[in-house]
Amino acid sequence: MTTKFVALISLIAFGSLCVVQGQSPATSESPAASPSPAEKAASPSPAESPAASPKEKPTPKKAKPKPTARPAVSPSPAGRTTEEAANPPAPGGGHGQVWVNTETRVYHREGSRFYGTTRKGKYMTEQDAIQAGYKPAPTRR
Repeated sequence: MTTKFVALISLIAFGSLCVVQGQSPATSESPAASPSPAEKAASPSPAESPAASPKEKPTPKKAKPKPTARPAVSPSPAGRTTEEAANPPAPGGGHGQVWVNTETRVYHREGSRFYGTTRKGKYMTEQDAIQAGYKPAPTRR
């Protein structure tokens, strides 16, 4: 019987502690800082002025969460998927270089929508790509 009573009291104490901690303001919600010494000298405190009425403590306001910035959604160019539009060309390349997709063993010429944008690949000359066994990408009409 005594064990159950102690357990009940402990449970009530723990619940009360949780409620009290849940109601206490966080450090970011603490009331405003006390006035500077210059401000204190400019306005008399309630203790110095008997005619002054006691002020109520201002209730701390919760800070509103700031909206997070979202990237602007632009329509993808005709024929491109969102993954292709979001994947910028790899640095490098240039005149005389082709993009070799090492996964599909296909190369893409400059101006192709896949030029420099596939997940795995590298730049090389077209002649080197042919010698390495890569095939040109099929052209769409």
